[in-house]
Amino acid sequence: MIGILKILFIGEGGVGKTSLLRRYTWNTFDENMKLTVGVDFAAKNIEYGKWKATLQIWDLAGQIRFRDLAMSYFRGARLAIAVFDISSRYTMERLDDWIRHLKQSVTDCPIVIVGNKADLRTAYGRSQPLVTLQEGIEYAARYSAPFVEASAKDGDGVQEIFEIVTEILAERYPTPESAARTF
Repeated sequence: MIGILKILFIGEGGVGKTSLLRRYTWNTFDENMKLTVGVDFAAKNIEYGKWKATLQIWDLAGQIRFRDLAMSYFRGARLAIAVFDISSRYTMERLDDWIRHLKQSVTDCPIVIVGNKADLRTAYGRSQPLVTLQEGIEYAARYSAPFVEASAKDGDGVQEIFEIVTEILAERYPTPESAARTF
């Protein structure tokens, strides 16, 4: 029996949570992706040596009108991927609220912090300063969380996110089937 582990994508709307999920599960990117309405969901089988599990990955809408709905999905989460857009300092600052609400619902839920849209570092004509790699690392350190800078658009860092997720889960739950919760 393979364990099923619930993973959450949290963060403000428009930071690229759905794009990261699609890049990881189907290796696709849609330049015209629409904001998630409510929640989206995907599953992916993972392995780490002899350790095997199925990730149920929940992509929670980040818009304020869906906040209460999104928070109702926190229950049973085994790990959260907290995403911000490196071109929007505001989205990084808003993660504090997301993480606070998550920790109120699931006190022992580990977090991986992701700065998405790293491809914008090489874009020309940027009028606003980007969150630096060092700032992302320092932000994640506040939560004793690993930090990954990624680009759903070109795929950079996406595999690394889920390698870290898998390592954390395999360490926390040596038998994934016993870690599965009903949700």
